[in-house]
Amino acid sequence: MIVSLCILIILASIYIYFFPFIPKRKKHYTYALLLGCPAHNDGTMASSQIKRCDLAIDTYKKGLYDTLIISGSNVKNEYVEAQVMHDYIQKQIYIPTILEANARNTFENFKFSKEYIQKQDVVILTSQTHAKRACAIARQFFDDYGCVWYKDHKPKHIVREIGSRLIYIKIELLKKVGKY
Repeated sequence: MIVSLCILIILASIYIYFFPFIPKRKKHYTYALLLGCPAHNDGTMASSQIKRCDLAIDTYKKGLYDTLIISGSNVKNEYVEAQVMHDYIQKQIYIPTILEANARNTFENFKFSKEYIQKQDVVILTSQTHAKRACAIARQFFDDYGCVWYKDHKPKHIVREIGSRLIYIKIELLKKVGKY
């Protein structure tokens, strides 16, 4: 019993170390970073893309940010995530937008968007399941960031995120020992 409790405490400590609490959100940011996700193979939008875009629209209407950066390449098929999402948003409302179309994963979303954001503040727009890992990566690039998400309880998204968090921990551990 005590051994199990100690193991649980160690695992919880490791998790909190790699995935700290999401910072308290401010009332306004210079930039919003909309993290991409793939369209379907026929070019139609995935439900996750639509939800993220709707989140970007809603938060813009509420005055949360000035300029939207949409980040994402053509990872799963020929359709560039940033462009597909941009087209959807602009059909509904004009939002000042920068497209970052080279990122192939969450780490690269931040790495390539840093060029535009520089030292400005940024709010990350993503799904609930993705928010914790996105913020863990964001803290490597930005000092002043927050996060807004939509609820996401799809089992396949939760399972994929668990795997992604384990990979993230592995990569971060390898960085610490100089092997990545």
